[in-house]
Amino acid sequence: MNALKLSIIGAAVVFALTGCGSDSDSKSTTTPVTLSVSDAPIDDVSKVVVTYSKVAFLPIGEGEPQIFDVYKTNENGDYVNEEGELLPDDAAPLPLSVNLLDFQGSDAQELVEDEVIPTGDYKLCVFANDGDHPDYPSYVIEESTGNPIKTKLTVKGNGKCPQGVGEEPNTGVLFFNDTFTVNPDNNDYVVEFDLRRGLKDATGKDEGYTIQRTSVSLINTVTTGDIEGNVALNETYLQCENDTASGNGYAHAVYLYNGNIAQADMGTFAPSDLQTPITAANVVTDDDGLTYQYEFGFVEPGTYSVGYTCTANDDSEEGIVEGEAFSIYKAQSGLTVVAGSDTEANL
Repeated sequence: MNALKLSIIGAAVVFALTGCGSDSDSKSTTTPVTLSVSDAPIDDVSKVVVTYSKVAFLPIGEGEPQIFDVYKTNENGDYVNEEGELLPDDAAPLPLSVNLLDFQGSDAQELVEDEVIPTGDYKLCVFANDGDHPDYPSYVIEESTGNPIKTKLTVKGNGKCPQGVGEEPNTGVLFFNDTFTVNPDNNDYVVEFDLRRGLKDATGKDEGYTIQRTSVSLINTVTTGDIEGNVALNETYLQCENDTASGNGYAHAVYLYNGNIAQADMGTFAPSDLQTPITAANVVTDDDGLTYQYEFGFVEPGTYSVGYTCTANDDSEEGIVEGEAFSIYKAQSGLTVVAGSDTEANL
């Protein structure tokens, strides 16, 4: 769901396109639409903040694009400032900046909520401010620096949004060419950022970080399930560190593989003769280290395998960090994922 030698795991933009319902006599041609962001576990950075300014639903065939500005609001839909306080009536609303690390697993931050659009087939544009935006840039804060220095983050989109929507200064446009359907029934879509592959340390004339468009995909959550489980503290988490020599520290993650894959055949994100993972999820704790767990959301039905490692920070698409060794320490194979259900796989 996820590099300069970062251990990057995943991020997602979640669409909850909830239909207004219908019966045999209904002639409704519109439906509420909600757009949210979620899910981005990461090892070596403390914040990945993306500032969203606008989304555009592009109808297939007739009809005008459905365009919505994205603003920072409270739970009641009122415009608020960075501290969450109500804005004066004459104040301009703020664009919505989202730290993806605050929304992991099934948690989500709405971008557009309950806006009504016509039913039908659509493509999508999501506008995200880049790191050069003069007022509300996207940025990354590196955990290892020990201070809150903002490093600019640029979303590498595909230029202009089609159908006359156009572009905005200092803003990346994520255009999704895959068609999806908004119908009167329930529709839940996820735009998933694979940050392990997509978050890059920019080089050359660019500075900071980039999120590559090729690491983003659209998923229909109505047809997906979850894989989740615990990682045993003593037998797995701590023992892996004891058994694995590393001059680079440790980063605990679970890799997801397509199919029934033996542990010996589980490879890295760098191309090799072994099976390449689909994505990875960080191993996290929310009770001060008493238990550790991981979760993959939005997994298409099928057969999968998972492999745990404590050296995820040594892996990237560019290859294993020089002088380090990556390995899968423990695995479960042949897991079945069914739409709408959770599959448990403890490690």
